[in-house]
Parts: sequence; structure tokens; C-alpha cells
Amino acid sequence: MSKGFWLVTTTVTNPAFTEYVEAFQPWIESVGGYVFAKDLDSQTVEGKGGKLSVIIEFPSKQAAIEAYNSSEYQELSKLRWANSIDTNITIMDGSVTH
Repeated sequence: MSKGFWLVTTTVTNPAFTEYVEAFQPWIESVGGYVFAKDLDSQTVEGKGGKLSVIIEFPSKQAAIEAYNSSEYQELSKLRWANSIDTNITIMDGSVTH
């Protein structure tokens, strides 16, 4: 089974975003995910994106979807929404089929 990923871009607007990060880290580990890569000053060269980019790996795409849809994450995401703008989250399958 291939891995699943969240591709996240956002722009932090408030130092209180750290509350989200502090709560997010133990939660993501509890659902089998981990932060694969993070850049605090990423460069979007096409389309709209934020300055913070994060790739989060999960055991499968289904696990990534379930994590996002969980009531725990939906509650946690309120902290993110309150302290950031221009957020994009894409859930994708990690397999290469071409």
C-alpha cells in the first residue's frame, strides 16, 4: 500500500499560530502521521500559496483522509483558521503510476 500525504501551504498571520503547532504535533503522531518536510519561507512559483509549506506523511491516502475528517482535527483546525490565511490542503496518494 502506498503512503498518503497532506500538502499544506498557509501564511501565518498571528504568533498564536504556535498554539496550533503545539497541539498539532502530538495529534498527528497519534494518528500515524509525521511531518516529512517543512519550509517557513517557501516560494510559490505558480498559483496561490502561503509562505509556510508542510508535507505530512501518513500510512495511506485513506489514513490521510480519515485524519483530516476526524472531529479532533476539525476542532484543532479552528486554531489554524484563526491565525493564518491562504491555506491550501491537498490530500494525495504517494504512488507513482506513470
